Amino acid sequence: MPTPVMTGVRPAVATAPVTVYGNRWCGITQMTRRMLDRAGVPYRYVDLDLHPEMHRRLRWMAGGDLRNPVVNVAGEWLEQPTPRELQWSLARHGLI
Repeated sequence: MPTPVMTGVRPAVATAPVTVYGNRWCGITQMTRRMLDRAGVPYRYVDLDLHPEMHRRLRWMAGGDLRNPVVNVAGEWLEQPTPRELQWSLARHGLI
C-alpha cells in the first residue's frame, strides 16, 4: 500500500542560530560576515550603530569593554573571534 502524501504541509526550515553584532565600518565585523556568507551559514546581523541599546547590553555582559564583533552561535558568545575560533564553534554546533 503506498504511503499517503500530505498536501499543504511544508517541511520545517531550520535556520542557524547565529547572530553577528558589529558595525559596518569595522573590518573584522565585515570579515566575519564574509566568512559566514562563504560557508553558507545563515545569520542575523545587528548593526550596533543603529541599535545602541544592544551595544550597552553587550558592554554590560562583557564587563565594560567590548571588542567588535560579538557573535552568538547557538547560545555561545564569542567576542572578536578569530576565523579559527568561529569555525570551531560553528562545527561544534553542527552548522558547517
